[in-house]
Amino acid sequence: MEYVLMEPPIIMESFETLSKKEAEILFDWFVNQIPLRIEVLKNVTNGEVDFNFTPESLINIYGWFLSQVEIYELSEEEIGRELEELRQYPDFIYEDEKKSLLANPVEIAKVDYAIAMDIGIYYAEVIRRNHPQVKWTCFTKPKSYAYLNKPILHFEEGDSIYYEREPIDLMFILNQRIQKGEVTERTLYEMYFTDENLILGVDEDPEDED
Repeated sequence: MEYVLMEPPIIMESFETLSKKEAEILFDWFVNQIPLRIEVLKNVTNGEVDFNFTPESLINIYGWFLSQVEIYELSEEEIGRELEELRQYPDFIYEDEKKSLLANPVEIAKVDYAIAMDIGIYYAEVIRRNHPQVKWTCFTKPKSYAYLNKPILHFEEGDSIYYEREPIDLMFILNQRIQKGEVTERTLYEMYFTDENLILGVDEDPEDED
């Protein structure tokens, strides 16, 4: 499958290494790219999904994604590279991740990661359209901030409500769950109501929607 990729306007090693000015340039570019990325999704789904920004549309887009995603078995060389990358983490994390990787040595095709990024953007826009108090923002400090220099959704109200979501990170976490067979077409839809409760300051778990 050919897919039009996002191409950042600056060369970057990581979000953490960006200067404040670079982070601002990247953020402005990202926000301006949002309509285009949703159009790319519309084109690739070829009319199978109604992008109407309702929570229910998340079932359709994620169901479509799950029907298209390609999972392949890692070679010994690829497993070695994955293990080498994991060595940057503390031993207890490394051992857990190593055990998980060796038990299920699979990966998702690169193009599916690109599509997942755009689905994450659409998910964020569904949140914003239904809860306009939530805004795209980017924090350039403190340096210890988990989402430093990344475009995120953010809303806070007084001392009782604080909401933030990095939607692309969310999709990559779900990609890992796909590899383990832990998701369904309703997973992203259910996540929406988890986020909605955080935005509204509701404590109880979201009820299952029929």
